Amino acid sequence: MKKKIIYKYIGKVLIAFSLLMILPIIVCLIYQENVIPFILPLILCFSFGLLLNSIKVESQTLYAKDGFIIVALSWIIVSLIGALPFYIAKVSTYTEGFFEAVSALTTTGASIFKDVNILSKGILFWRSYMHFIGGMGVLTFVMAVIPLSKNDKSLHVLNAEMPGNSVDKIVPNTKKTLMYLYLIYLSLAILEVIFLLLGKVSLFESILISMSTISTGGLTFLNDSIASFSTYIKLIVALFMFLSGVNFNIYLLFLLKKKEAIFKSEELKVYIVLAIVSIIFVFLNIFKIIGVKEAIVSSIFHVSSIMTSTGFSSGDINVYPTCVKILLLFLMLISACAGSTCGGFKISRLILCYKRIKRDLLKIIHPNSIHVITYEGKRVDDSLIDSNSTFLFLYALLIILILLLVSFDGFSFEVTLNAVFSTFANTGLCFEVSNFSIFSDFSKVVLSIGMLFGRLEIFPLIVLFSDLKK
Repeated sequence: MKKKIIYKYIGKVLIAFSLLMILPIIVCLIYQENVIPFILPLILCFSFGLLLNSIKVESQTLYAKDGFIIVALSWIIVSLIGALPFYIAKVSTYTEGFFEAVSALTTTGASIFKDVNILSKGILFWRSYMHFIGGMGVLTFVMAVIPLSKNDKSLHVLNAEMPGNSVDKIVPNTKKTLMYLYLIYLSLAILEVIFLLLGKVSLFESILISMSTISTGGLTFLNDSIASFSTYIKLIVALFMFLSGVNFNIYLLFLLKKKEAIFKSEELKVYIVLAIVSIIFVFLNIFKIIGVKEAIVSSIFHVSSIMTSTGFSSGDINVYPTCVKILLLFLMLISACAGSTCGGFKISRLILCYKRIKRDLLKIIHPNSIHVITYEGKRVDDSLIDSNSTFLFLYALLIILILLLVSFDGFSFEVTLNAVFSTFANTGLCFEVSNFSIFSDFSKVVLSIGMLFGRLEIFPLIVLFSDLKK
């Protein structure tokens, strides 16, 4: 591990993150609120960042292991700093603030606040704003705006942070690719704000909803999430949640007029079909409970919300029958596409798991036959298949471990299971649990670590922890 260059990268991240805190300060000034909760963390973050960035390094070369460690450390440190505004504003303890910050940055949307209506505009903005920062990743933001290393070696960092199996360099330069992706990200957010304004939602509220939607976050400024809004607003939010669950490379391919590559996308096809089938299934099982009109809106909204790991709610999901809850839990763990802002296992990995099982079964039936696994028209290397299987094993193992640790709080099996699933899958919306203040500080920390594991796709944190043991 090259400690000096790692510290320098983290320094750049902290400088960028401190500058991002200027925006919530402006919000506080507009609404004549106390700016101290943001001024102090900004000074701390900027000073620490300058100190680390001043370190002189001999070589700018990065390796994959270094990328994992940079990503893991950056997310942990940024989460620790992101908790300070909640603590300084005296709206939470530091542990609760850490949980809220991790939830926001990992776009989970789980909250410890029983009543968000009492929170200031600045704090409400900070929660949704951290969603927006974390949606495309803290490191990807920094890499998009400032050069981090020469010769494009920063791809190791990008591969460690971006959701999914790999990052495709669709255009020749990584930095240019990131700029394109961020333009798409911002364009979707602005477009949703416009549609929300047409639905007579205030500008401030439209911005908060949009930042939470496009990042597939889920934290809102109302205790009932989106339930009190009109049918039009619910459908608009559902649409943009669904769009945010698509691999952003698809939008880039569309802009570059590479339509053939879009039509070849197996992941996109499965995503659309899975969403349609799930909506129909949910509707058929809830329309007798809540009525046809409400069932149509609710099934579309909640499938989009849970499938994209957003976590918005348009009504009480606890009234749903068990079969619907089980389907939604499955969608929660699987989530949407790689290369989106979603958490979860990802559809691309699900497809590869299915193809591996199919290949292994065919080998048993026809031992001498040769079966090659392809994905979206390309042969998949066996190392990627093995890595995918390893990820699945670790995914299940970590869920079991976190379940065991959180179970010591003594809540029912249903409450514990739903809490762990919703946080690890970065969804936030949870059956039986309205907010996470009921859990002990120990469980809040464990669930926070689970959110980080889920958002960073396990490997960066494992590499970090294994390196710390040495």
